[in-house]
Amino acid sequence: MLLPLLLATATAWATDLEWDGHFRARGLLYHSLSLSDTNDQAEGTSSLVDMRLRLQPRWVLSDRVALQAQVDALHLVPWGVEPEAWTDPVTGEATSLAWEDTTVAPTTEEGASVPADITVTRAWAEVYTDVGRLRFGRIPLKWGTGIWLNDGTDPNAEYGDTADRVQFTSRVGLLYLTAAWDLQYEGFVNVADDMQSVNLAVAYQTETSGVGFYNRYRFQPSQSFRAYTGDLWFHLLLGPAAVDAEVVGTFGGGNLEGGANDVQISAVGAVLAAELDLDRLVGGVEGGLATGDADPDDEVIRTFSFDRDHNLSLFLFEVPMPTLEAVAANSTNQGREYGAVLTGEGVRNALYVRPHVGYRVLPTLTADVALLAARAAKLPESESDRTGYGLEVDLSLRYAPYAHVSFLGGLGVFLPGKYFSEYEDPELGGGFSKTALGGALMGTVQF
Repeated sequence: MLLPLLLATATAWATDLEWDGHFRARGLLYHSLSLSDTNDQAEGTSSLVDMRLRLQPRWVLSDRVALQAQVDALHLVPWGVEPEAWTDPVTGEATSLAWEDTTVAPTTEEGASVPADITVTRAWAEVYTDVGRLRFGRIPLKWGTGIWLNDGTDPNAEYGDTADRVQFTSRVGLLYLTAAWDLQYEGFVNVADDMQSVNLAVAYQTETSGVGFYNRYRFQPSQSFRAYTGDLWFHLLLGPAAVDAEVVGTFGGGNLEGGANDVQISAVGAVLAAELDLDRLVGGVEGGLATGDADPDDEVIRTFSFDRDHNLSLFLFEVPMPTLEAVAANSTNQGREYGAVLTGEGVRNALYVRPHVGYRVLPTLTADVALLAARAAKLPESESDRTGYGLEVDLSLRYAPYAHVSFLGGLGVFLPGKYFSEYEDPELGGGFSKTALGGALMGTVQF
C-alpha cells in the first residue's frame, strides 16, 4: 500500500520525484560470541540472516520547496521470523511448521495485527530562500567523521541519528552557518520537563579541504540538566592521500532519569584517520580515543561512547561479548544471556588503532585485510592490570559486478585480551579466553 501511495502522491502534486535508497540482505556466523567453551552457559555456533529495504524519496515541488522522507521496510527483520500459522478446519488443529512454506509480516510486540515491518523513519520539508535553506521536521543528523552524529544511511549501518528539528543554513562565501533547535523529548503539557537542544555550527568547505566547529547546548529544566557539546572536525585531501580528524567533548550535569541526581559529565572522544589510494593499492590507518572512568560509582560520568554506526570490525565494538546461553529460552531473551557482556555496539572507554591494506585484484574485485588492536582507556585501580581488549584480524572481499549491485564477504578472528580472559562474573562465571571466529556476507542493491 505504501509504495503506490508514494507514487500516486508524486503524480498528483510533485513536479519531480527523486529516489535514493537500498535493499540489503546480510548473513552473520560466529563461533563463538561467548569467548569460551568451558563456561557452563557458553553458546556454540550462532548465525543470523536479516534484511532491510530503505526508500528515500524526494518530492521537488518547485525550485523553492521540496519534501523528503525515509521509509524502512523489513528493517533488520531476521529471515524465518513469524512463519504463517493457521488452523486446519477439518482437524481443528494448528498446522505443523514441517509443512509451512510462507512467512508473514512481523507484528508489534503486543501482538497487534497491524504489521510492524514498515516504518516512516524520517520526514522533513526544505524551503530554499534567498538567504539560505530552511529545514523542519524529523531530520537525519550527520557531522564530520560520524563518531558523534551519524545519519546511518550507509547500507552497513543499523541505527542513525535523527532529530525533530527546525534548522536554517546560510552560506557566506566558503563558510556555512547553521542554527537549529531540537526537541528530543516532549513531556507533559505546560510542564518544563522537555529535553531540548540549541545548535550552532560553522564550517569552511572546499573540494579538497574542510574544517568545522559544532556547538550544542542541551537542557531539561525540570531535571536541572544542562550539557554543552563541542565538536571540531577537519578534512584534507592531498592527491591520493586523505586525512580526517575529529574531537568532541561533552560537559555539564544535572539530574538524570532513574534517580541519579547531581551528576556531572566530562567525556571526550577523538579520531584521526589517514587513507592512501594508489590506484590498485589502497591502505590507511585509524586511531581513536573514547575516555573511560576510573570510578564508575562516583557522581562524574567520564565515559564517552562513539556513535554505534561508526563500524570498525566484525567482533569488537560491533556485537556484545561475551554472550551466553539463557538458562531458559523465551521470546524476551531470544535464548541469550547478556549479564556478562563487557563490550557492545559502539566504541566506548577505549584506545584503539586500526591499520588496513587493500588491493584491487580486478576493477570489480577488491581485497582488504585489517588489524584492530584496542585497550581500555581507563579502569578502576583494582582492574588496571587487565586493560587489553585484544586483537582482531579481518579479511574482506568486495565484488561489484554490475552498476548498483555489490557483494561484501568477510572473515574475522578475535583474540581476547586480559579484559575478557581475566574477568569472572559472580553469577555467570568466567573462562572468556577462547579465540572467536566469524564470517559475514552481505548483498546490496543501491539506487
